Amino acid sequence: MPSSLSVFGAGRLGQTLSKLWHDNLVFEINQIYSRQPHSRQEAKEFIDLEEEQSPASLSKLKPSKLWLIATPDSAFEQACQQLLPLIQAGDIVFHCSGALDSSTLQSLKKAGAYTASIHPLHSFAKPSQSVLEFAGSYCAYEGDEEALKVLIPAFEKIGANCFAITGNKWLYHSASVIACNYLAPLIDASYQAFSAAGIDSKLAANLLKPLLEGSLSNIREQGPANALTGPIARGDADFVIAQLQALQNNNDDLAELYQDMAKHTARLALRRENTNEIQAKLLELQDLLKS
Repeated sequence: MPSSLSVFGAGRLGQTLSKLWHDNLVFEINQIYSRQPHSRQEAKEFIDLEEEQSPASLSKLKPSKLWLIATPDSAFEQACQQLLPLIQAGDIVFHCSGALDSSTLQSLKKAGAYTASIHPLHSFAKPSQSVLEFAGSYCAYEGDEEALKVLIPAFEKIGANCFAITGNKWLYHSASVIACNYLAPLIDASYQAFSAAGIDSKLAANLLKPLLEGSLSNIREQGPANALTGPIARGDADFVIAQLQALQNNNDDLAELYQDMAKHTARLALRRENTNEIQAKLLELQDLLKS
């Protein structure tokens, strides 16, 4: 019989992990709570729980040996205060924040709980899709050994690759955000530039697909610097400035983004192998982009 787990928060992460553990018989979902009725109902139907496993109020929550706090990070302190009366010595409480560590659960630790954090490097955009794609995700963990002895195997049983995080979690999470969240606005900016050039969104998507797939493949194989192609990688300042002027004549926001990214790209290009012959050009380009 699998151990029981209670989940405080019924958002996309809470739903996804609960469904995976429930379906793979890792944990029995004892109860999943949300103060939002629609989230509570959505979680109950998605995970396939009984009515009593989805309590409608805090007063109906029962003690549990294992708790996942799956609220937004900003609500952790409130969640801890609401759970405090239910916590008993030896309970395990964890969260899945990428930026915050287990010290945010200090009040529950003082009450006798073992605490930890395990952050999945996974985009929980849609639970029904995430349950199909979660396997293979990397998960950064830290916290009490007693908690991790239970949690690491539980994550590994649903396909996670777990690793210890010992450095600054704010920097770790910033790295994740840059790669994951900033890609979408960059692609959107590309769509906007295509549109300004008279290319519709359907054709733009077809044009971008092989470019993006090829770029990601090159980055994986060669690293970011050596994967660079295009005018900046060649040190072609005239070409870059012409593109920037075209954008400035059309859309100030896109021009500002292009100029800022060009500065970063020029610095990255200087780290490429065999750049001696274009180093002067790249330095000249950097000076031009500052103006």
